[in-house]
Amino acid sequence: MKSSNNKHKKNALKIKTALKQLARSNKAIYWYLGLYFLVNLVLLTTFPYVHSDESWLSGLSRHIAVTGDIGVTEPFFNIYERYPHAIRLLFHLLQAGFMQVFGYQIFTFRLISLLFSVGTLYFFYQLSRLFCLSDGTALLATLLLSLDIQYLYASHLARQEIIILFILVLALYFLISRIATHHLTDDLWLGLIVGLGIGVHPNSFIVALTIGLCYLYFLYQKKITFKNLTLVVLVVALSALFFIGISLTMDPDYLVHYLQQGKNFGVGDGLPGKLQGFLIFYRHLFTQFSIEYYMPNIRFQLIVFGLVLLLSLLLLAKHRSCPRYQKLKLPLLIVFGVNLGIFLIGRYNVTSIVFVFPLMYLLTVLLLEMISDQCYPEQMLSKPKLPENKKKPLPGLLVLITAVLTLTGLQPTASPYSVYLNQIQAAIPGRPKILGNLNAEYAFADGQLIDYRNLQYLDDREMTFADYIAKQQIEYIIYYDELTFITKNHPAYDVMYGDITPIFAEMTTFLAEHCEEITVFSNSSYGTNLAPLIDTKPWQIHIFRVKAGP
Repeated sequence: MKSSNNKHKKNALKIKTALKQLARSNKAIYWYLGLYFLVNLVLLTTFPYVHSDESWLSGLSRHIAVTGDIGVTEPFFNIYERYPHAIRLLFHLLQAGFMQVFGYQIFTFRLISLLFSVGTLYFFYQLSRLFCLSDGTALLATLLLSLDIQYLYASHLARQEIIILFILVLALYFLISRIATHHLTDDLWLGLIVGLGIGVHPNSFIVALTIGLCYLYFLYQKKITFKNLTLVVLVVALSALFFIGISLTMDPDYLVHYLQQGKNFGVGDGLPGKLQGFLIFYRHLFTQFSIEYYMPNIRFQLIVFGLVLLLSLLLLAKHRSCPRYQKLKLPLLIVFGVNLGIFLIGRYNVTSIVFVFPLMYLLTVLLLEMISDQCYPEQMLSKPKLPENKKKPLPGLLVLITAVLTLTGLQPTASPYSVYLNQIQAAIPGRPKILGNLNAEYAFADGQLIDYRNLQYLDDREMTFADYIAKQQIEYIIYYDELTFITKNHPAYDVMYGDITPIFAEMTTFLAEHCEEITVFSNSSYGTNLAPLIDTKPWQIHIFRVKAGP
């Protein structure tokens, strides 16, 4: 019995030693990223629920590919005025390219996000190595980020946030890793990296601002010159002019239209309005309040990050001249830059909080290292080994809490998205024109679906619902009981489709008098787009065939 126990102990010790050696080697990150990719590939279409933004973006990408024209707008909007521009052009071209290989399905476009997520984790690990005393601590930071539910949310959602985050992390790593031998060619490449982000999403402004602050920081430290700053600003500015120029060829009034669209989302608010919006933004994140988007529970992260920020600032204030705490300055500046960018844009989309997470996890592990009695070196890249005989329960506890919170939050929808699409496709044969919800866009061919968001403008155009149906030659109407709920609770949920109360009575009358209900089914997950109400009850969906005009 004793020899058997000794054998088990020896085997356990060998496994433990092997894992420690793997963690210390450069191969650990590759093994982990491979595992991360495979696990998330399985969960890719089940978490989170498919959002109408995803079909909105991919629908335009498909229309660009089908028409061969980069100047087209969304085919599912006609009265809802849309103006072409090139600010998302690279993203749409990327989606169109993937569509040619993997087909038009949600998996295709979420795969793009997952691939950029893996790339972000790799460069975040490399970035963390520049700050941390050991590769193991850098791996810890990467592990925490990869397990975080907000990061996984961005990694699965077929939107641009994860690509912008990739550009931010890549640019930071490129700048900081080469700062000791910085050359003008580095400024050129950095300007191009940041500039390409303009063709992905307007949130590239956050990247540009953050990198600009880092340049000012290194300029103050005399590690670069004003010439370096001028060159990177020039390259980014030329990149912006390039995309603006393309936009003007699509729409000569592009600047007027784009500024007007920004005002509709609060981008044009003054500083007091932006400050109020910024505080509300963080309050909504903490309380998980969002009508349009899934909001994971990130209270624990926000509390930890708040404490980390406070402790970091206190340590810097108390030990201004101590080299041990100087590494906190740059991550703090980057966190400030990201938040400043979010504040200045003023859009306050809850999905943009993911831009803060990588550097906050880096700050967190840096403070964990400082808990030990090690003396920090004065040089950034000097990394003495930490003694192995010190047990550090805090990192393991942090990983455990993050993992548990994520596992409890990774709840698949009650009804799979594929079931929802199949239910609709079974009732609507051929390729007729359809009025329905944009979240069903993957069930139809290009240009087949007209979205509900057009209806809010019928009253302004002095057009009746019946006239609109006739003009658009709509043959089927998919009516969601969600619309009845929204109208009864007006204006609480108008942010989803706009104010449809002026035409609601006319629409229901038209359905009763001029349509035939061919099927009705329930779907608790995709019968509503209202995020807090998903999977709260069996939402009914009615499919009507238009019989004749009034």
